[in-house]
Amino acid sequence: MLRFDNNEISYNYRMVVLARESRGLGQKELSELSGISQGKLSKMENGLMAISQEDIKILSSTLNYPEHFFQRNDRIYGVGLSEYFHRKRQNVAQKILNKVYAKLEIRRMEISLLLKPVDLGRVNIPNIDPEEHNNNIETIAQIVRASWHVPKGPIDNVVDLIEEAGAIIIPFDFEKANIDGISVWHSDLPPLIFINYDRPMDRIRFTLCHELGHLVLHRSPPIDNSDIESQADRFASEFLMPKNDISPMLRDISIQKLASLKPYWKTSMGAILKRSADLGKITERQSRYFWMQMNKLGYRTLEPAELAPPIEKPWLLDDIVQLHQNELRYSVNDISSAVGLNNAEFQSIYLRNFGHLRLIQ
Repeated sequence: MLRFDNNEISYNYRMVVLARESRGLGQKELSELSGISQGKLSKMENGLMAISQEDIKILSSTLNYPEHFFQRNDRIYGVGLSEYFHRKRQNVAQKILNKVYAKLEIRRMEISLLLKPVDLGRVNIPNIDPEEHNNNIETIAQIVRASWHVPKGPIDNVVDLIEEAGAIIIPFDFEKANIDGISVWHSDLPPLIFINYDRPMDRIRFTLCHELGHLVLHRSPPIDNSDIESQADRFASEFLMPKNDISPMLRDISIQKLASLKPYWKTSMGAILKRSADLGKITERQSRYFWMQMNKLGYRTLEPAELAPPIEKPWLLDDIVQLHQNELRYSVNDISSAVGLNNAEFQSIYLRNFGHLRLIQ
């Protein structure tokens, strides 16, 4: 933390980096847009020189953040465990990942502020070490379903189930990165699950359960070479389509059968096909044949829209914002200023129309 040259106003140089990366800019690009030399920006971002009030005004205008955004002294967290181990994302350009991670971190800070006057109750997401169950991920998924009193068969609304357990689901723009979801859980906050809502709802449901798997299974680094992404997929499959419930329905699999099962289980035809193979209901040869048929029909890219499950909308973050408006009597300007956003950006991200939480007494 350094201080301005005048008026002794403190600022956090790390917030300059976060602001720049959240706008998808490199130092050179920001230098060209702002007129501040790259050398000066580099020293500022490394905490090696003070900054004038005039420079902050320029950065505020160029990066579209209010000036007090740069005064925040929140701890800044890095990439989470599940992101670190997600090998598939290595082909995403680092600049795009930097932008995504910076935006995620800023959202986390904003939500932390919004949660201060709110009582969400206890988070009911267990921490279960796979080693304690001999890496039987399916058993752990069954334990979580049982602890949440989920009835047999398909889950009617995954979003409601996870948010009722205390996690907050946040629709999020992942830019051009091929990312479906990211979950983070820090000690001072409930779990946050950032989800790409541009995906089909059956894929969103699977992603939510995949991220739930990470929250349950992977709060500590694996002690062996476990593929935590594979474990999270196995958790999601069993959680959404329990073996004992779906197995009797997987006889005589065909494309038509997959289409008929999709609206019932609210999972993709592809997920049901893979479940059939994993449970030994079809042979490897049959699996290859059905995947070829799915590809010819275009279903590997986009399954029939008429079979899609209904949209499940997150509500908890909407409720938190609405509580500030209805019970605390905050105006939109008040809330946007409090979280360090300009009014228009706050409204585009947060403004919804629900609310039934209670204040901390």
